[in-house]
Amino acid sequence: MTDGSSPLTPDSGADPTSTPPPSPDSTPAPAPAPDPGRGQDPDARRRSRRRALLLLLLLLLLATGVLLWFFNGPGSDDGSGDDSNGSPRADLARAAALLRDAPALRYTGTMAITGAEGGEDARVDLIVSNPADALGTLRMPDRPALDYVGIDGRSFLRGNTEAWQSLGMAEKSKVLAKNPSMVQPGMFFSQDLATTLAPPALAKTVAAKDVPDEKITVGKPITVGDHTCTPIHIDDTTVCLSDERVDGARFVDRITFPGGSAVLDIKALSRQEVERFSTDFRSKLPLIRDAVDPRIKVTTQMLRDYKGACAPTACVFTARVTVMFLGTTSDPDASKPVPVTYSWAIDRDGTPVEVDPECSDALLIKPGESEDLSCTGTGPSVGSGASRGQYKGEITISDRALTPKEYDRLVNLAADNSEKIAALPDLPTA
Repeated sequence: MTDGSSPLTPDSGADPTSTPPPSPDSTPAPAPAPDPGRGQDPDARRRSRRRALLLLLLLLLLATGVLLWFFNGPGSDDGSGDDSNGSPRADLARAAALLRDAPALRYTGTMAITGAEGGEDARVDLIVSNPADALGTLRMPDRPALDYVGIDGRSFLRGNTEAWQSLGMAEKSKVLAKNPSMVQPGMFFSQDLATTLAPPALAKTVAAKDVPDEKITVGKPITVGDHTCTPIHIDDTTVCLSDERVDGARFVDRITFPGGSAVLDIKALSRQEVERFSTDFRSKLPLIRDAVDPRIKVTTQMLRDYKGACAPTACVFTARVTVMFLGTTSDPDASKPVPVTYSWAIDRDGTPVEVDPECSDALLIKPGESEDLSCTGTGPSVGSGASRGQYKGEITISDRALTPKEYDRLVNLAADNSEKIAALPDLPTA
């Protein structure tokens, strides 16, 4: 027996909005498409969208990293920040940038000297400014030091006889000890020291732009003073970079030139030390005014040998001065006029007599040429019964590396360079 109820009829707790069941004769209606947001919590939907955005950002960052690796290669360095994995070339570039505008640097160490006594290296202690002014000392072991002055690409040394002997100049040591000497590259060292060690020149050496990457290698850390530094071999030059960084760059603690020809420790100067250097440098310039050029030889020949008779009250002496260049004839200085100073001294019977004003002067003589000089000495009237006195004349000559005009130019240049140094910023400290 059946009644009018249907087993599919919802009970009293069912949702009154539910769709009534289809009749047995009807075709079932298609099911509605599911609505993902329908019946879902709004907060859950927001969380889902955020996760999707984060995933998209991560994918974009990953793609960017892959592109950078592809174009720049692993271990690339853009020079910013503390990149402890930077390439040796990048470290050298940052170190060079740090040195380029340094007001002055101090160098201490050893340097090979051509012809030095015993073949030993000399000890050097030099301060070299940014414009390549330099001041310091050069000393062979257990021997007196020679003073060093460098300016405008020229180097000057002054020392006593023993100091010059230690540099292999025994035959000329007495002559060289009389005056400071202008030292040309190749005489004792292959290059002009001040020019090579000026901060901009050192920066260029450290940057090593002309050296291919395969000739730049890194060695094991070594101890320099109270700390360590890492040697970077640039072909046959070694630059040792400090472990501490200054504005992202490492300072050059030591540089070793090819073949160990020079091993120099490097120190940045404080502002006070820079100012003291500028003052000391200008005070040392007068010593180069009387400097001689060892490549020049000046000889004199008395044209008449007065060993007795002259006029009773006057005697004229003459001499020929010849300048010789001891270097190669292809050297540009081989035909450059040489400043020669001369001075006569005349006496009669052992008593100095008055000489004419032209008996002391300076002139320019080209190497290979000669100049005849004369001087008149005038003595007092001879006594009663005497007809003549015995005159004796002597000429003293000295060549000069610089003309007065050249010296004045260097003095003005030193003053200008001092202002340039003062305007440069101090090196930053770690």
